[in-house]
Amino acid sequence: MKLKIFFTFCVLSILISCGDSKIYPTTDIDVARAFIKDILENNYKDAKIFVLDEDVNNQYFELSKKEFGAKNKEELKKYKEADIIVNEIKQTNDSVTLVNFSNTFKKATKNEVKVVRVNGKWKVDLKHTFQ
Repeated sequence: MKLKIFFTFCVLSILISCGDSKIYPTTDIDVARAFIKDILENNYKDAKIFVLDEDVNNQYFELSKKEFGAKNKEELKKYKEADIIVNEIKQTNDSVTLVNFSNTFKKATKNEVKVVRVNGKWKVDLKHTFQ
């Protein structure tokens, strides 16, 4: 009986822990897409994992978080429902990619995000976006 309870507990623990983990994208385009989608959904907690960890990037991230979070609920809802439109992808070299994008809510507004490979992982470099 104790073995059954222990086995059930182990299986449940594995299932619960698997549901909470988010798989980190492995390509430059997938990282850019995941970052942009998290921002559109006002999900800055998940978006933060994609940002290149540097002081200036972290400051830009916090500024963006504050400005985007100040939007009214209706506008935030429209951003959340928006799809990403990739306008252009420029691969500068094997460790830098620029993704020009807009979204279905604000099609005319084009933005660009720079994704860089650092220590084998793709990260978003916000310095490019804000400068």
